[in-house]
Amino acid sequence: DRNKIDIYHGRAYVQDQNTVLVFSPEGIKETIMCKQIVIATGSRPYQPNDIDFNHKRVFDSDKILTLDYPVHKLIIYGAGVIGCEYASIFVGLGYKVDLINTQAQLLSYLDDEIADALSYYLRELGVLIRHQEQYERVETFDDCVIMHLKSGKKIKADAILWCNGRSGNTDQLHLDALGLTANSRGQLTVNERYQTDVEHVYAAGDVIGWPSLASAAYDQGRAAAAYMIGEDNVSP
Repeated sequence: DRNKIDIYHGRAYVQDQNTVLVFSPEGIKETIMCKQIVIATGSRPYQPNDIDFNHKRVFDSDKILTLDYPVHKLIIYGAGVIGCEYASIFVGLGYKVDLINTQAQLLSYLDDEIADALSYYLRELGVLIRHQEQYERVETFDDCVIMHLKSGKKIKADAILWCNGRSGNTDQLHLDALGLTANSRGQLTVNERYQTDVEHVYAAGDVIGWPSLASAAYDQGRAAAAYMIGEDNVSP
């Protein structure tokens, strides 16, 4: 209000390159005309089609917050930021945790010393880290889950937490009306100015992919806004 910004509550759809439709929860449609658009719709946990996330023992990083039964051993598949965070939480709560890492080391984009220190810290807490492993399939039962790895290993646990990436929230925006196509994870590609393939359409935050961190999204949004009003040489 202080900055005289109009806020519309509802679900947005792109009608064309300069028109956005907003449908309120009450079903009221509003039409917004614009010269520029920034897409910052965030992301949700990625869910492979071959895994049943409706099963009571299969969780993603959102659903795990609804866990309401005792678990003694947990498989966490994916050792990115979210996977490592949850591994430290659950091992601290007394769970046995198998952390499956698809890469050669934890958080490989960090300095080696930091990644090694994190790995040492988690192992000291009791986390079993398995590097360079890929899942083949997941079996679900009433009382357990079994993860089959491509290496031939089978891991049995009370539940599995899937933390292998996120999907951009673009599937219901009607991006084709903009002439844009998201990748297989629903993410948009941008240039160094946070412009998409359509010059006056920008994107920032989780919807553009890595690193998918709140601090990065804040900075990306600031930079995109500066470029949108014509500034140059915006510091990252």
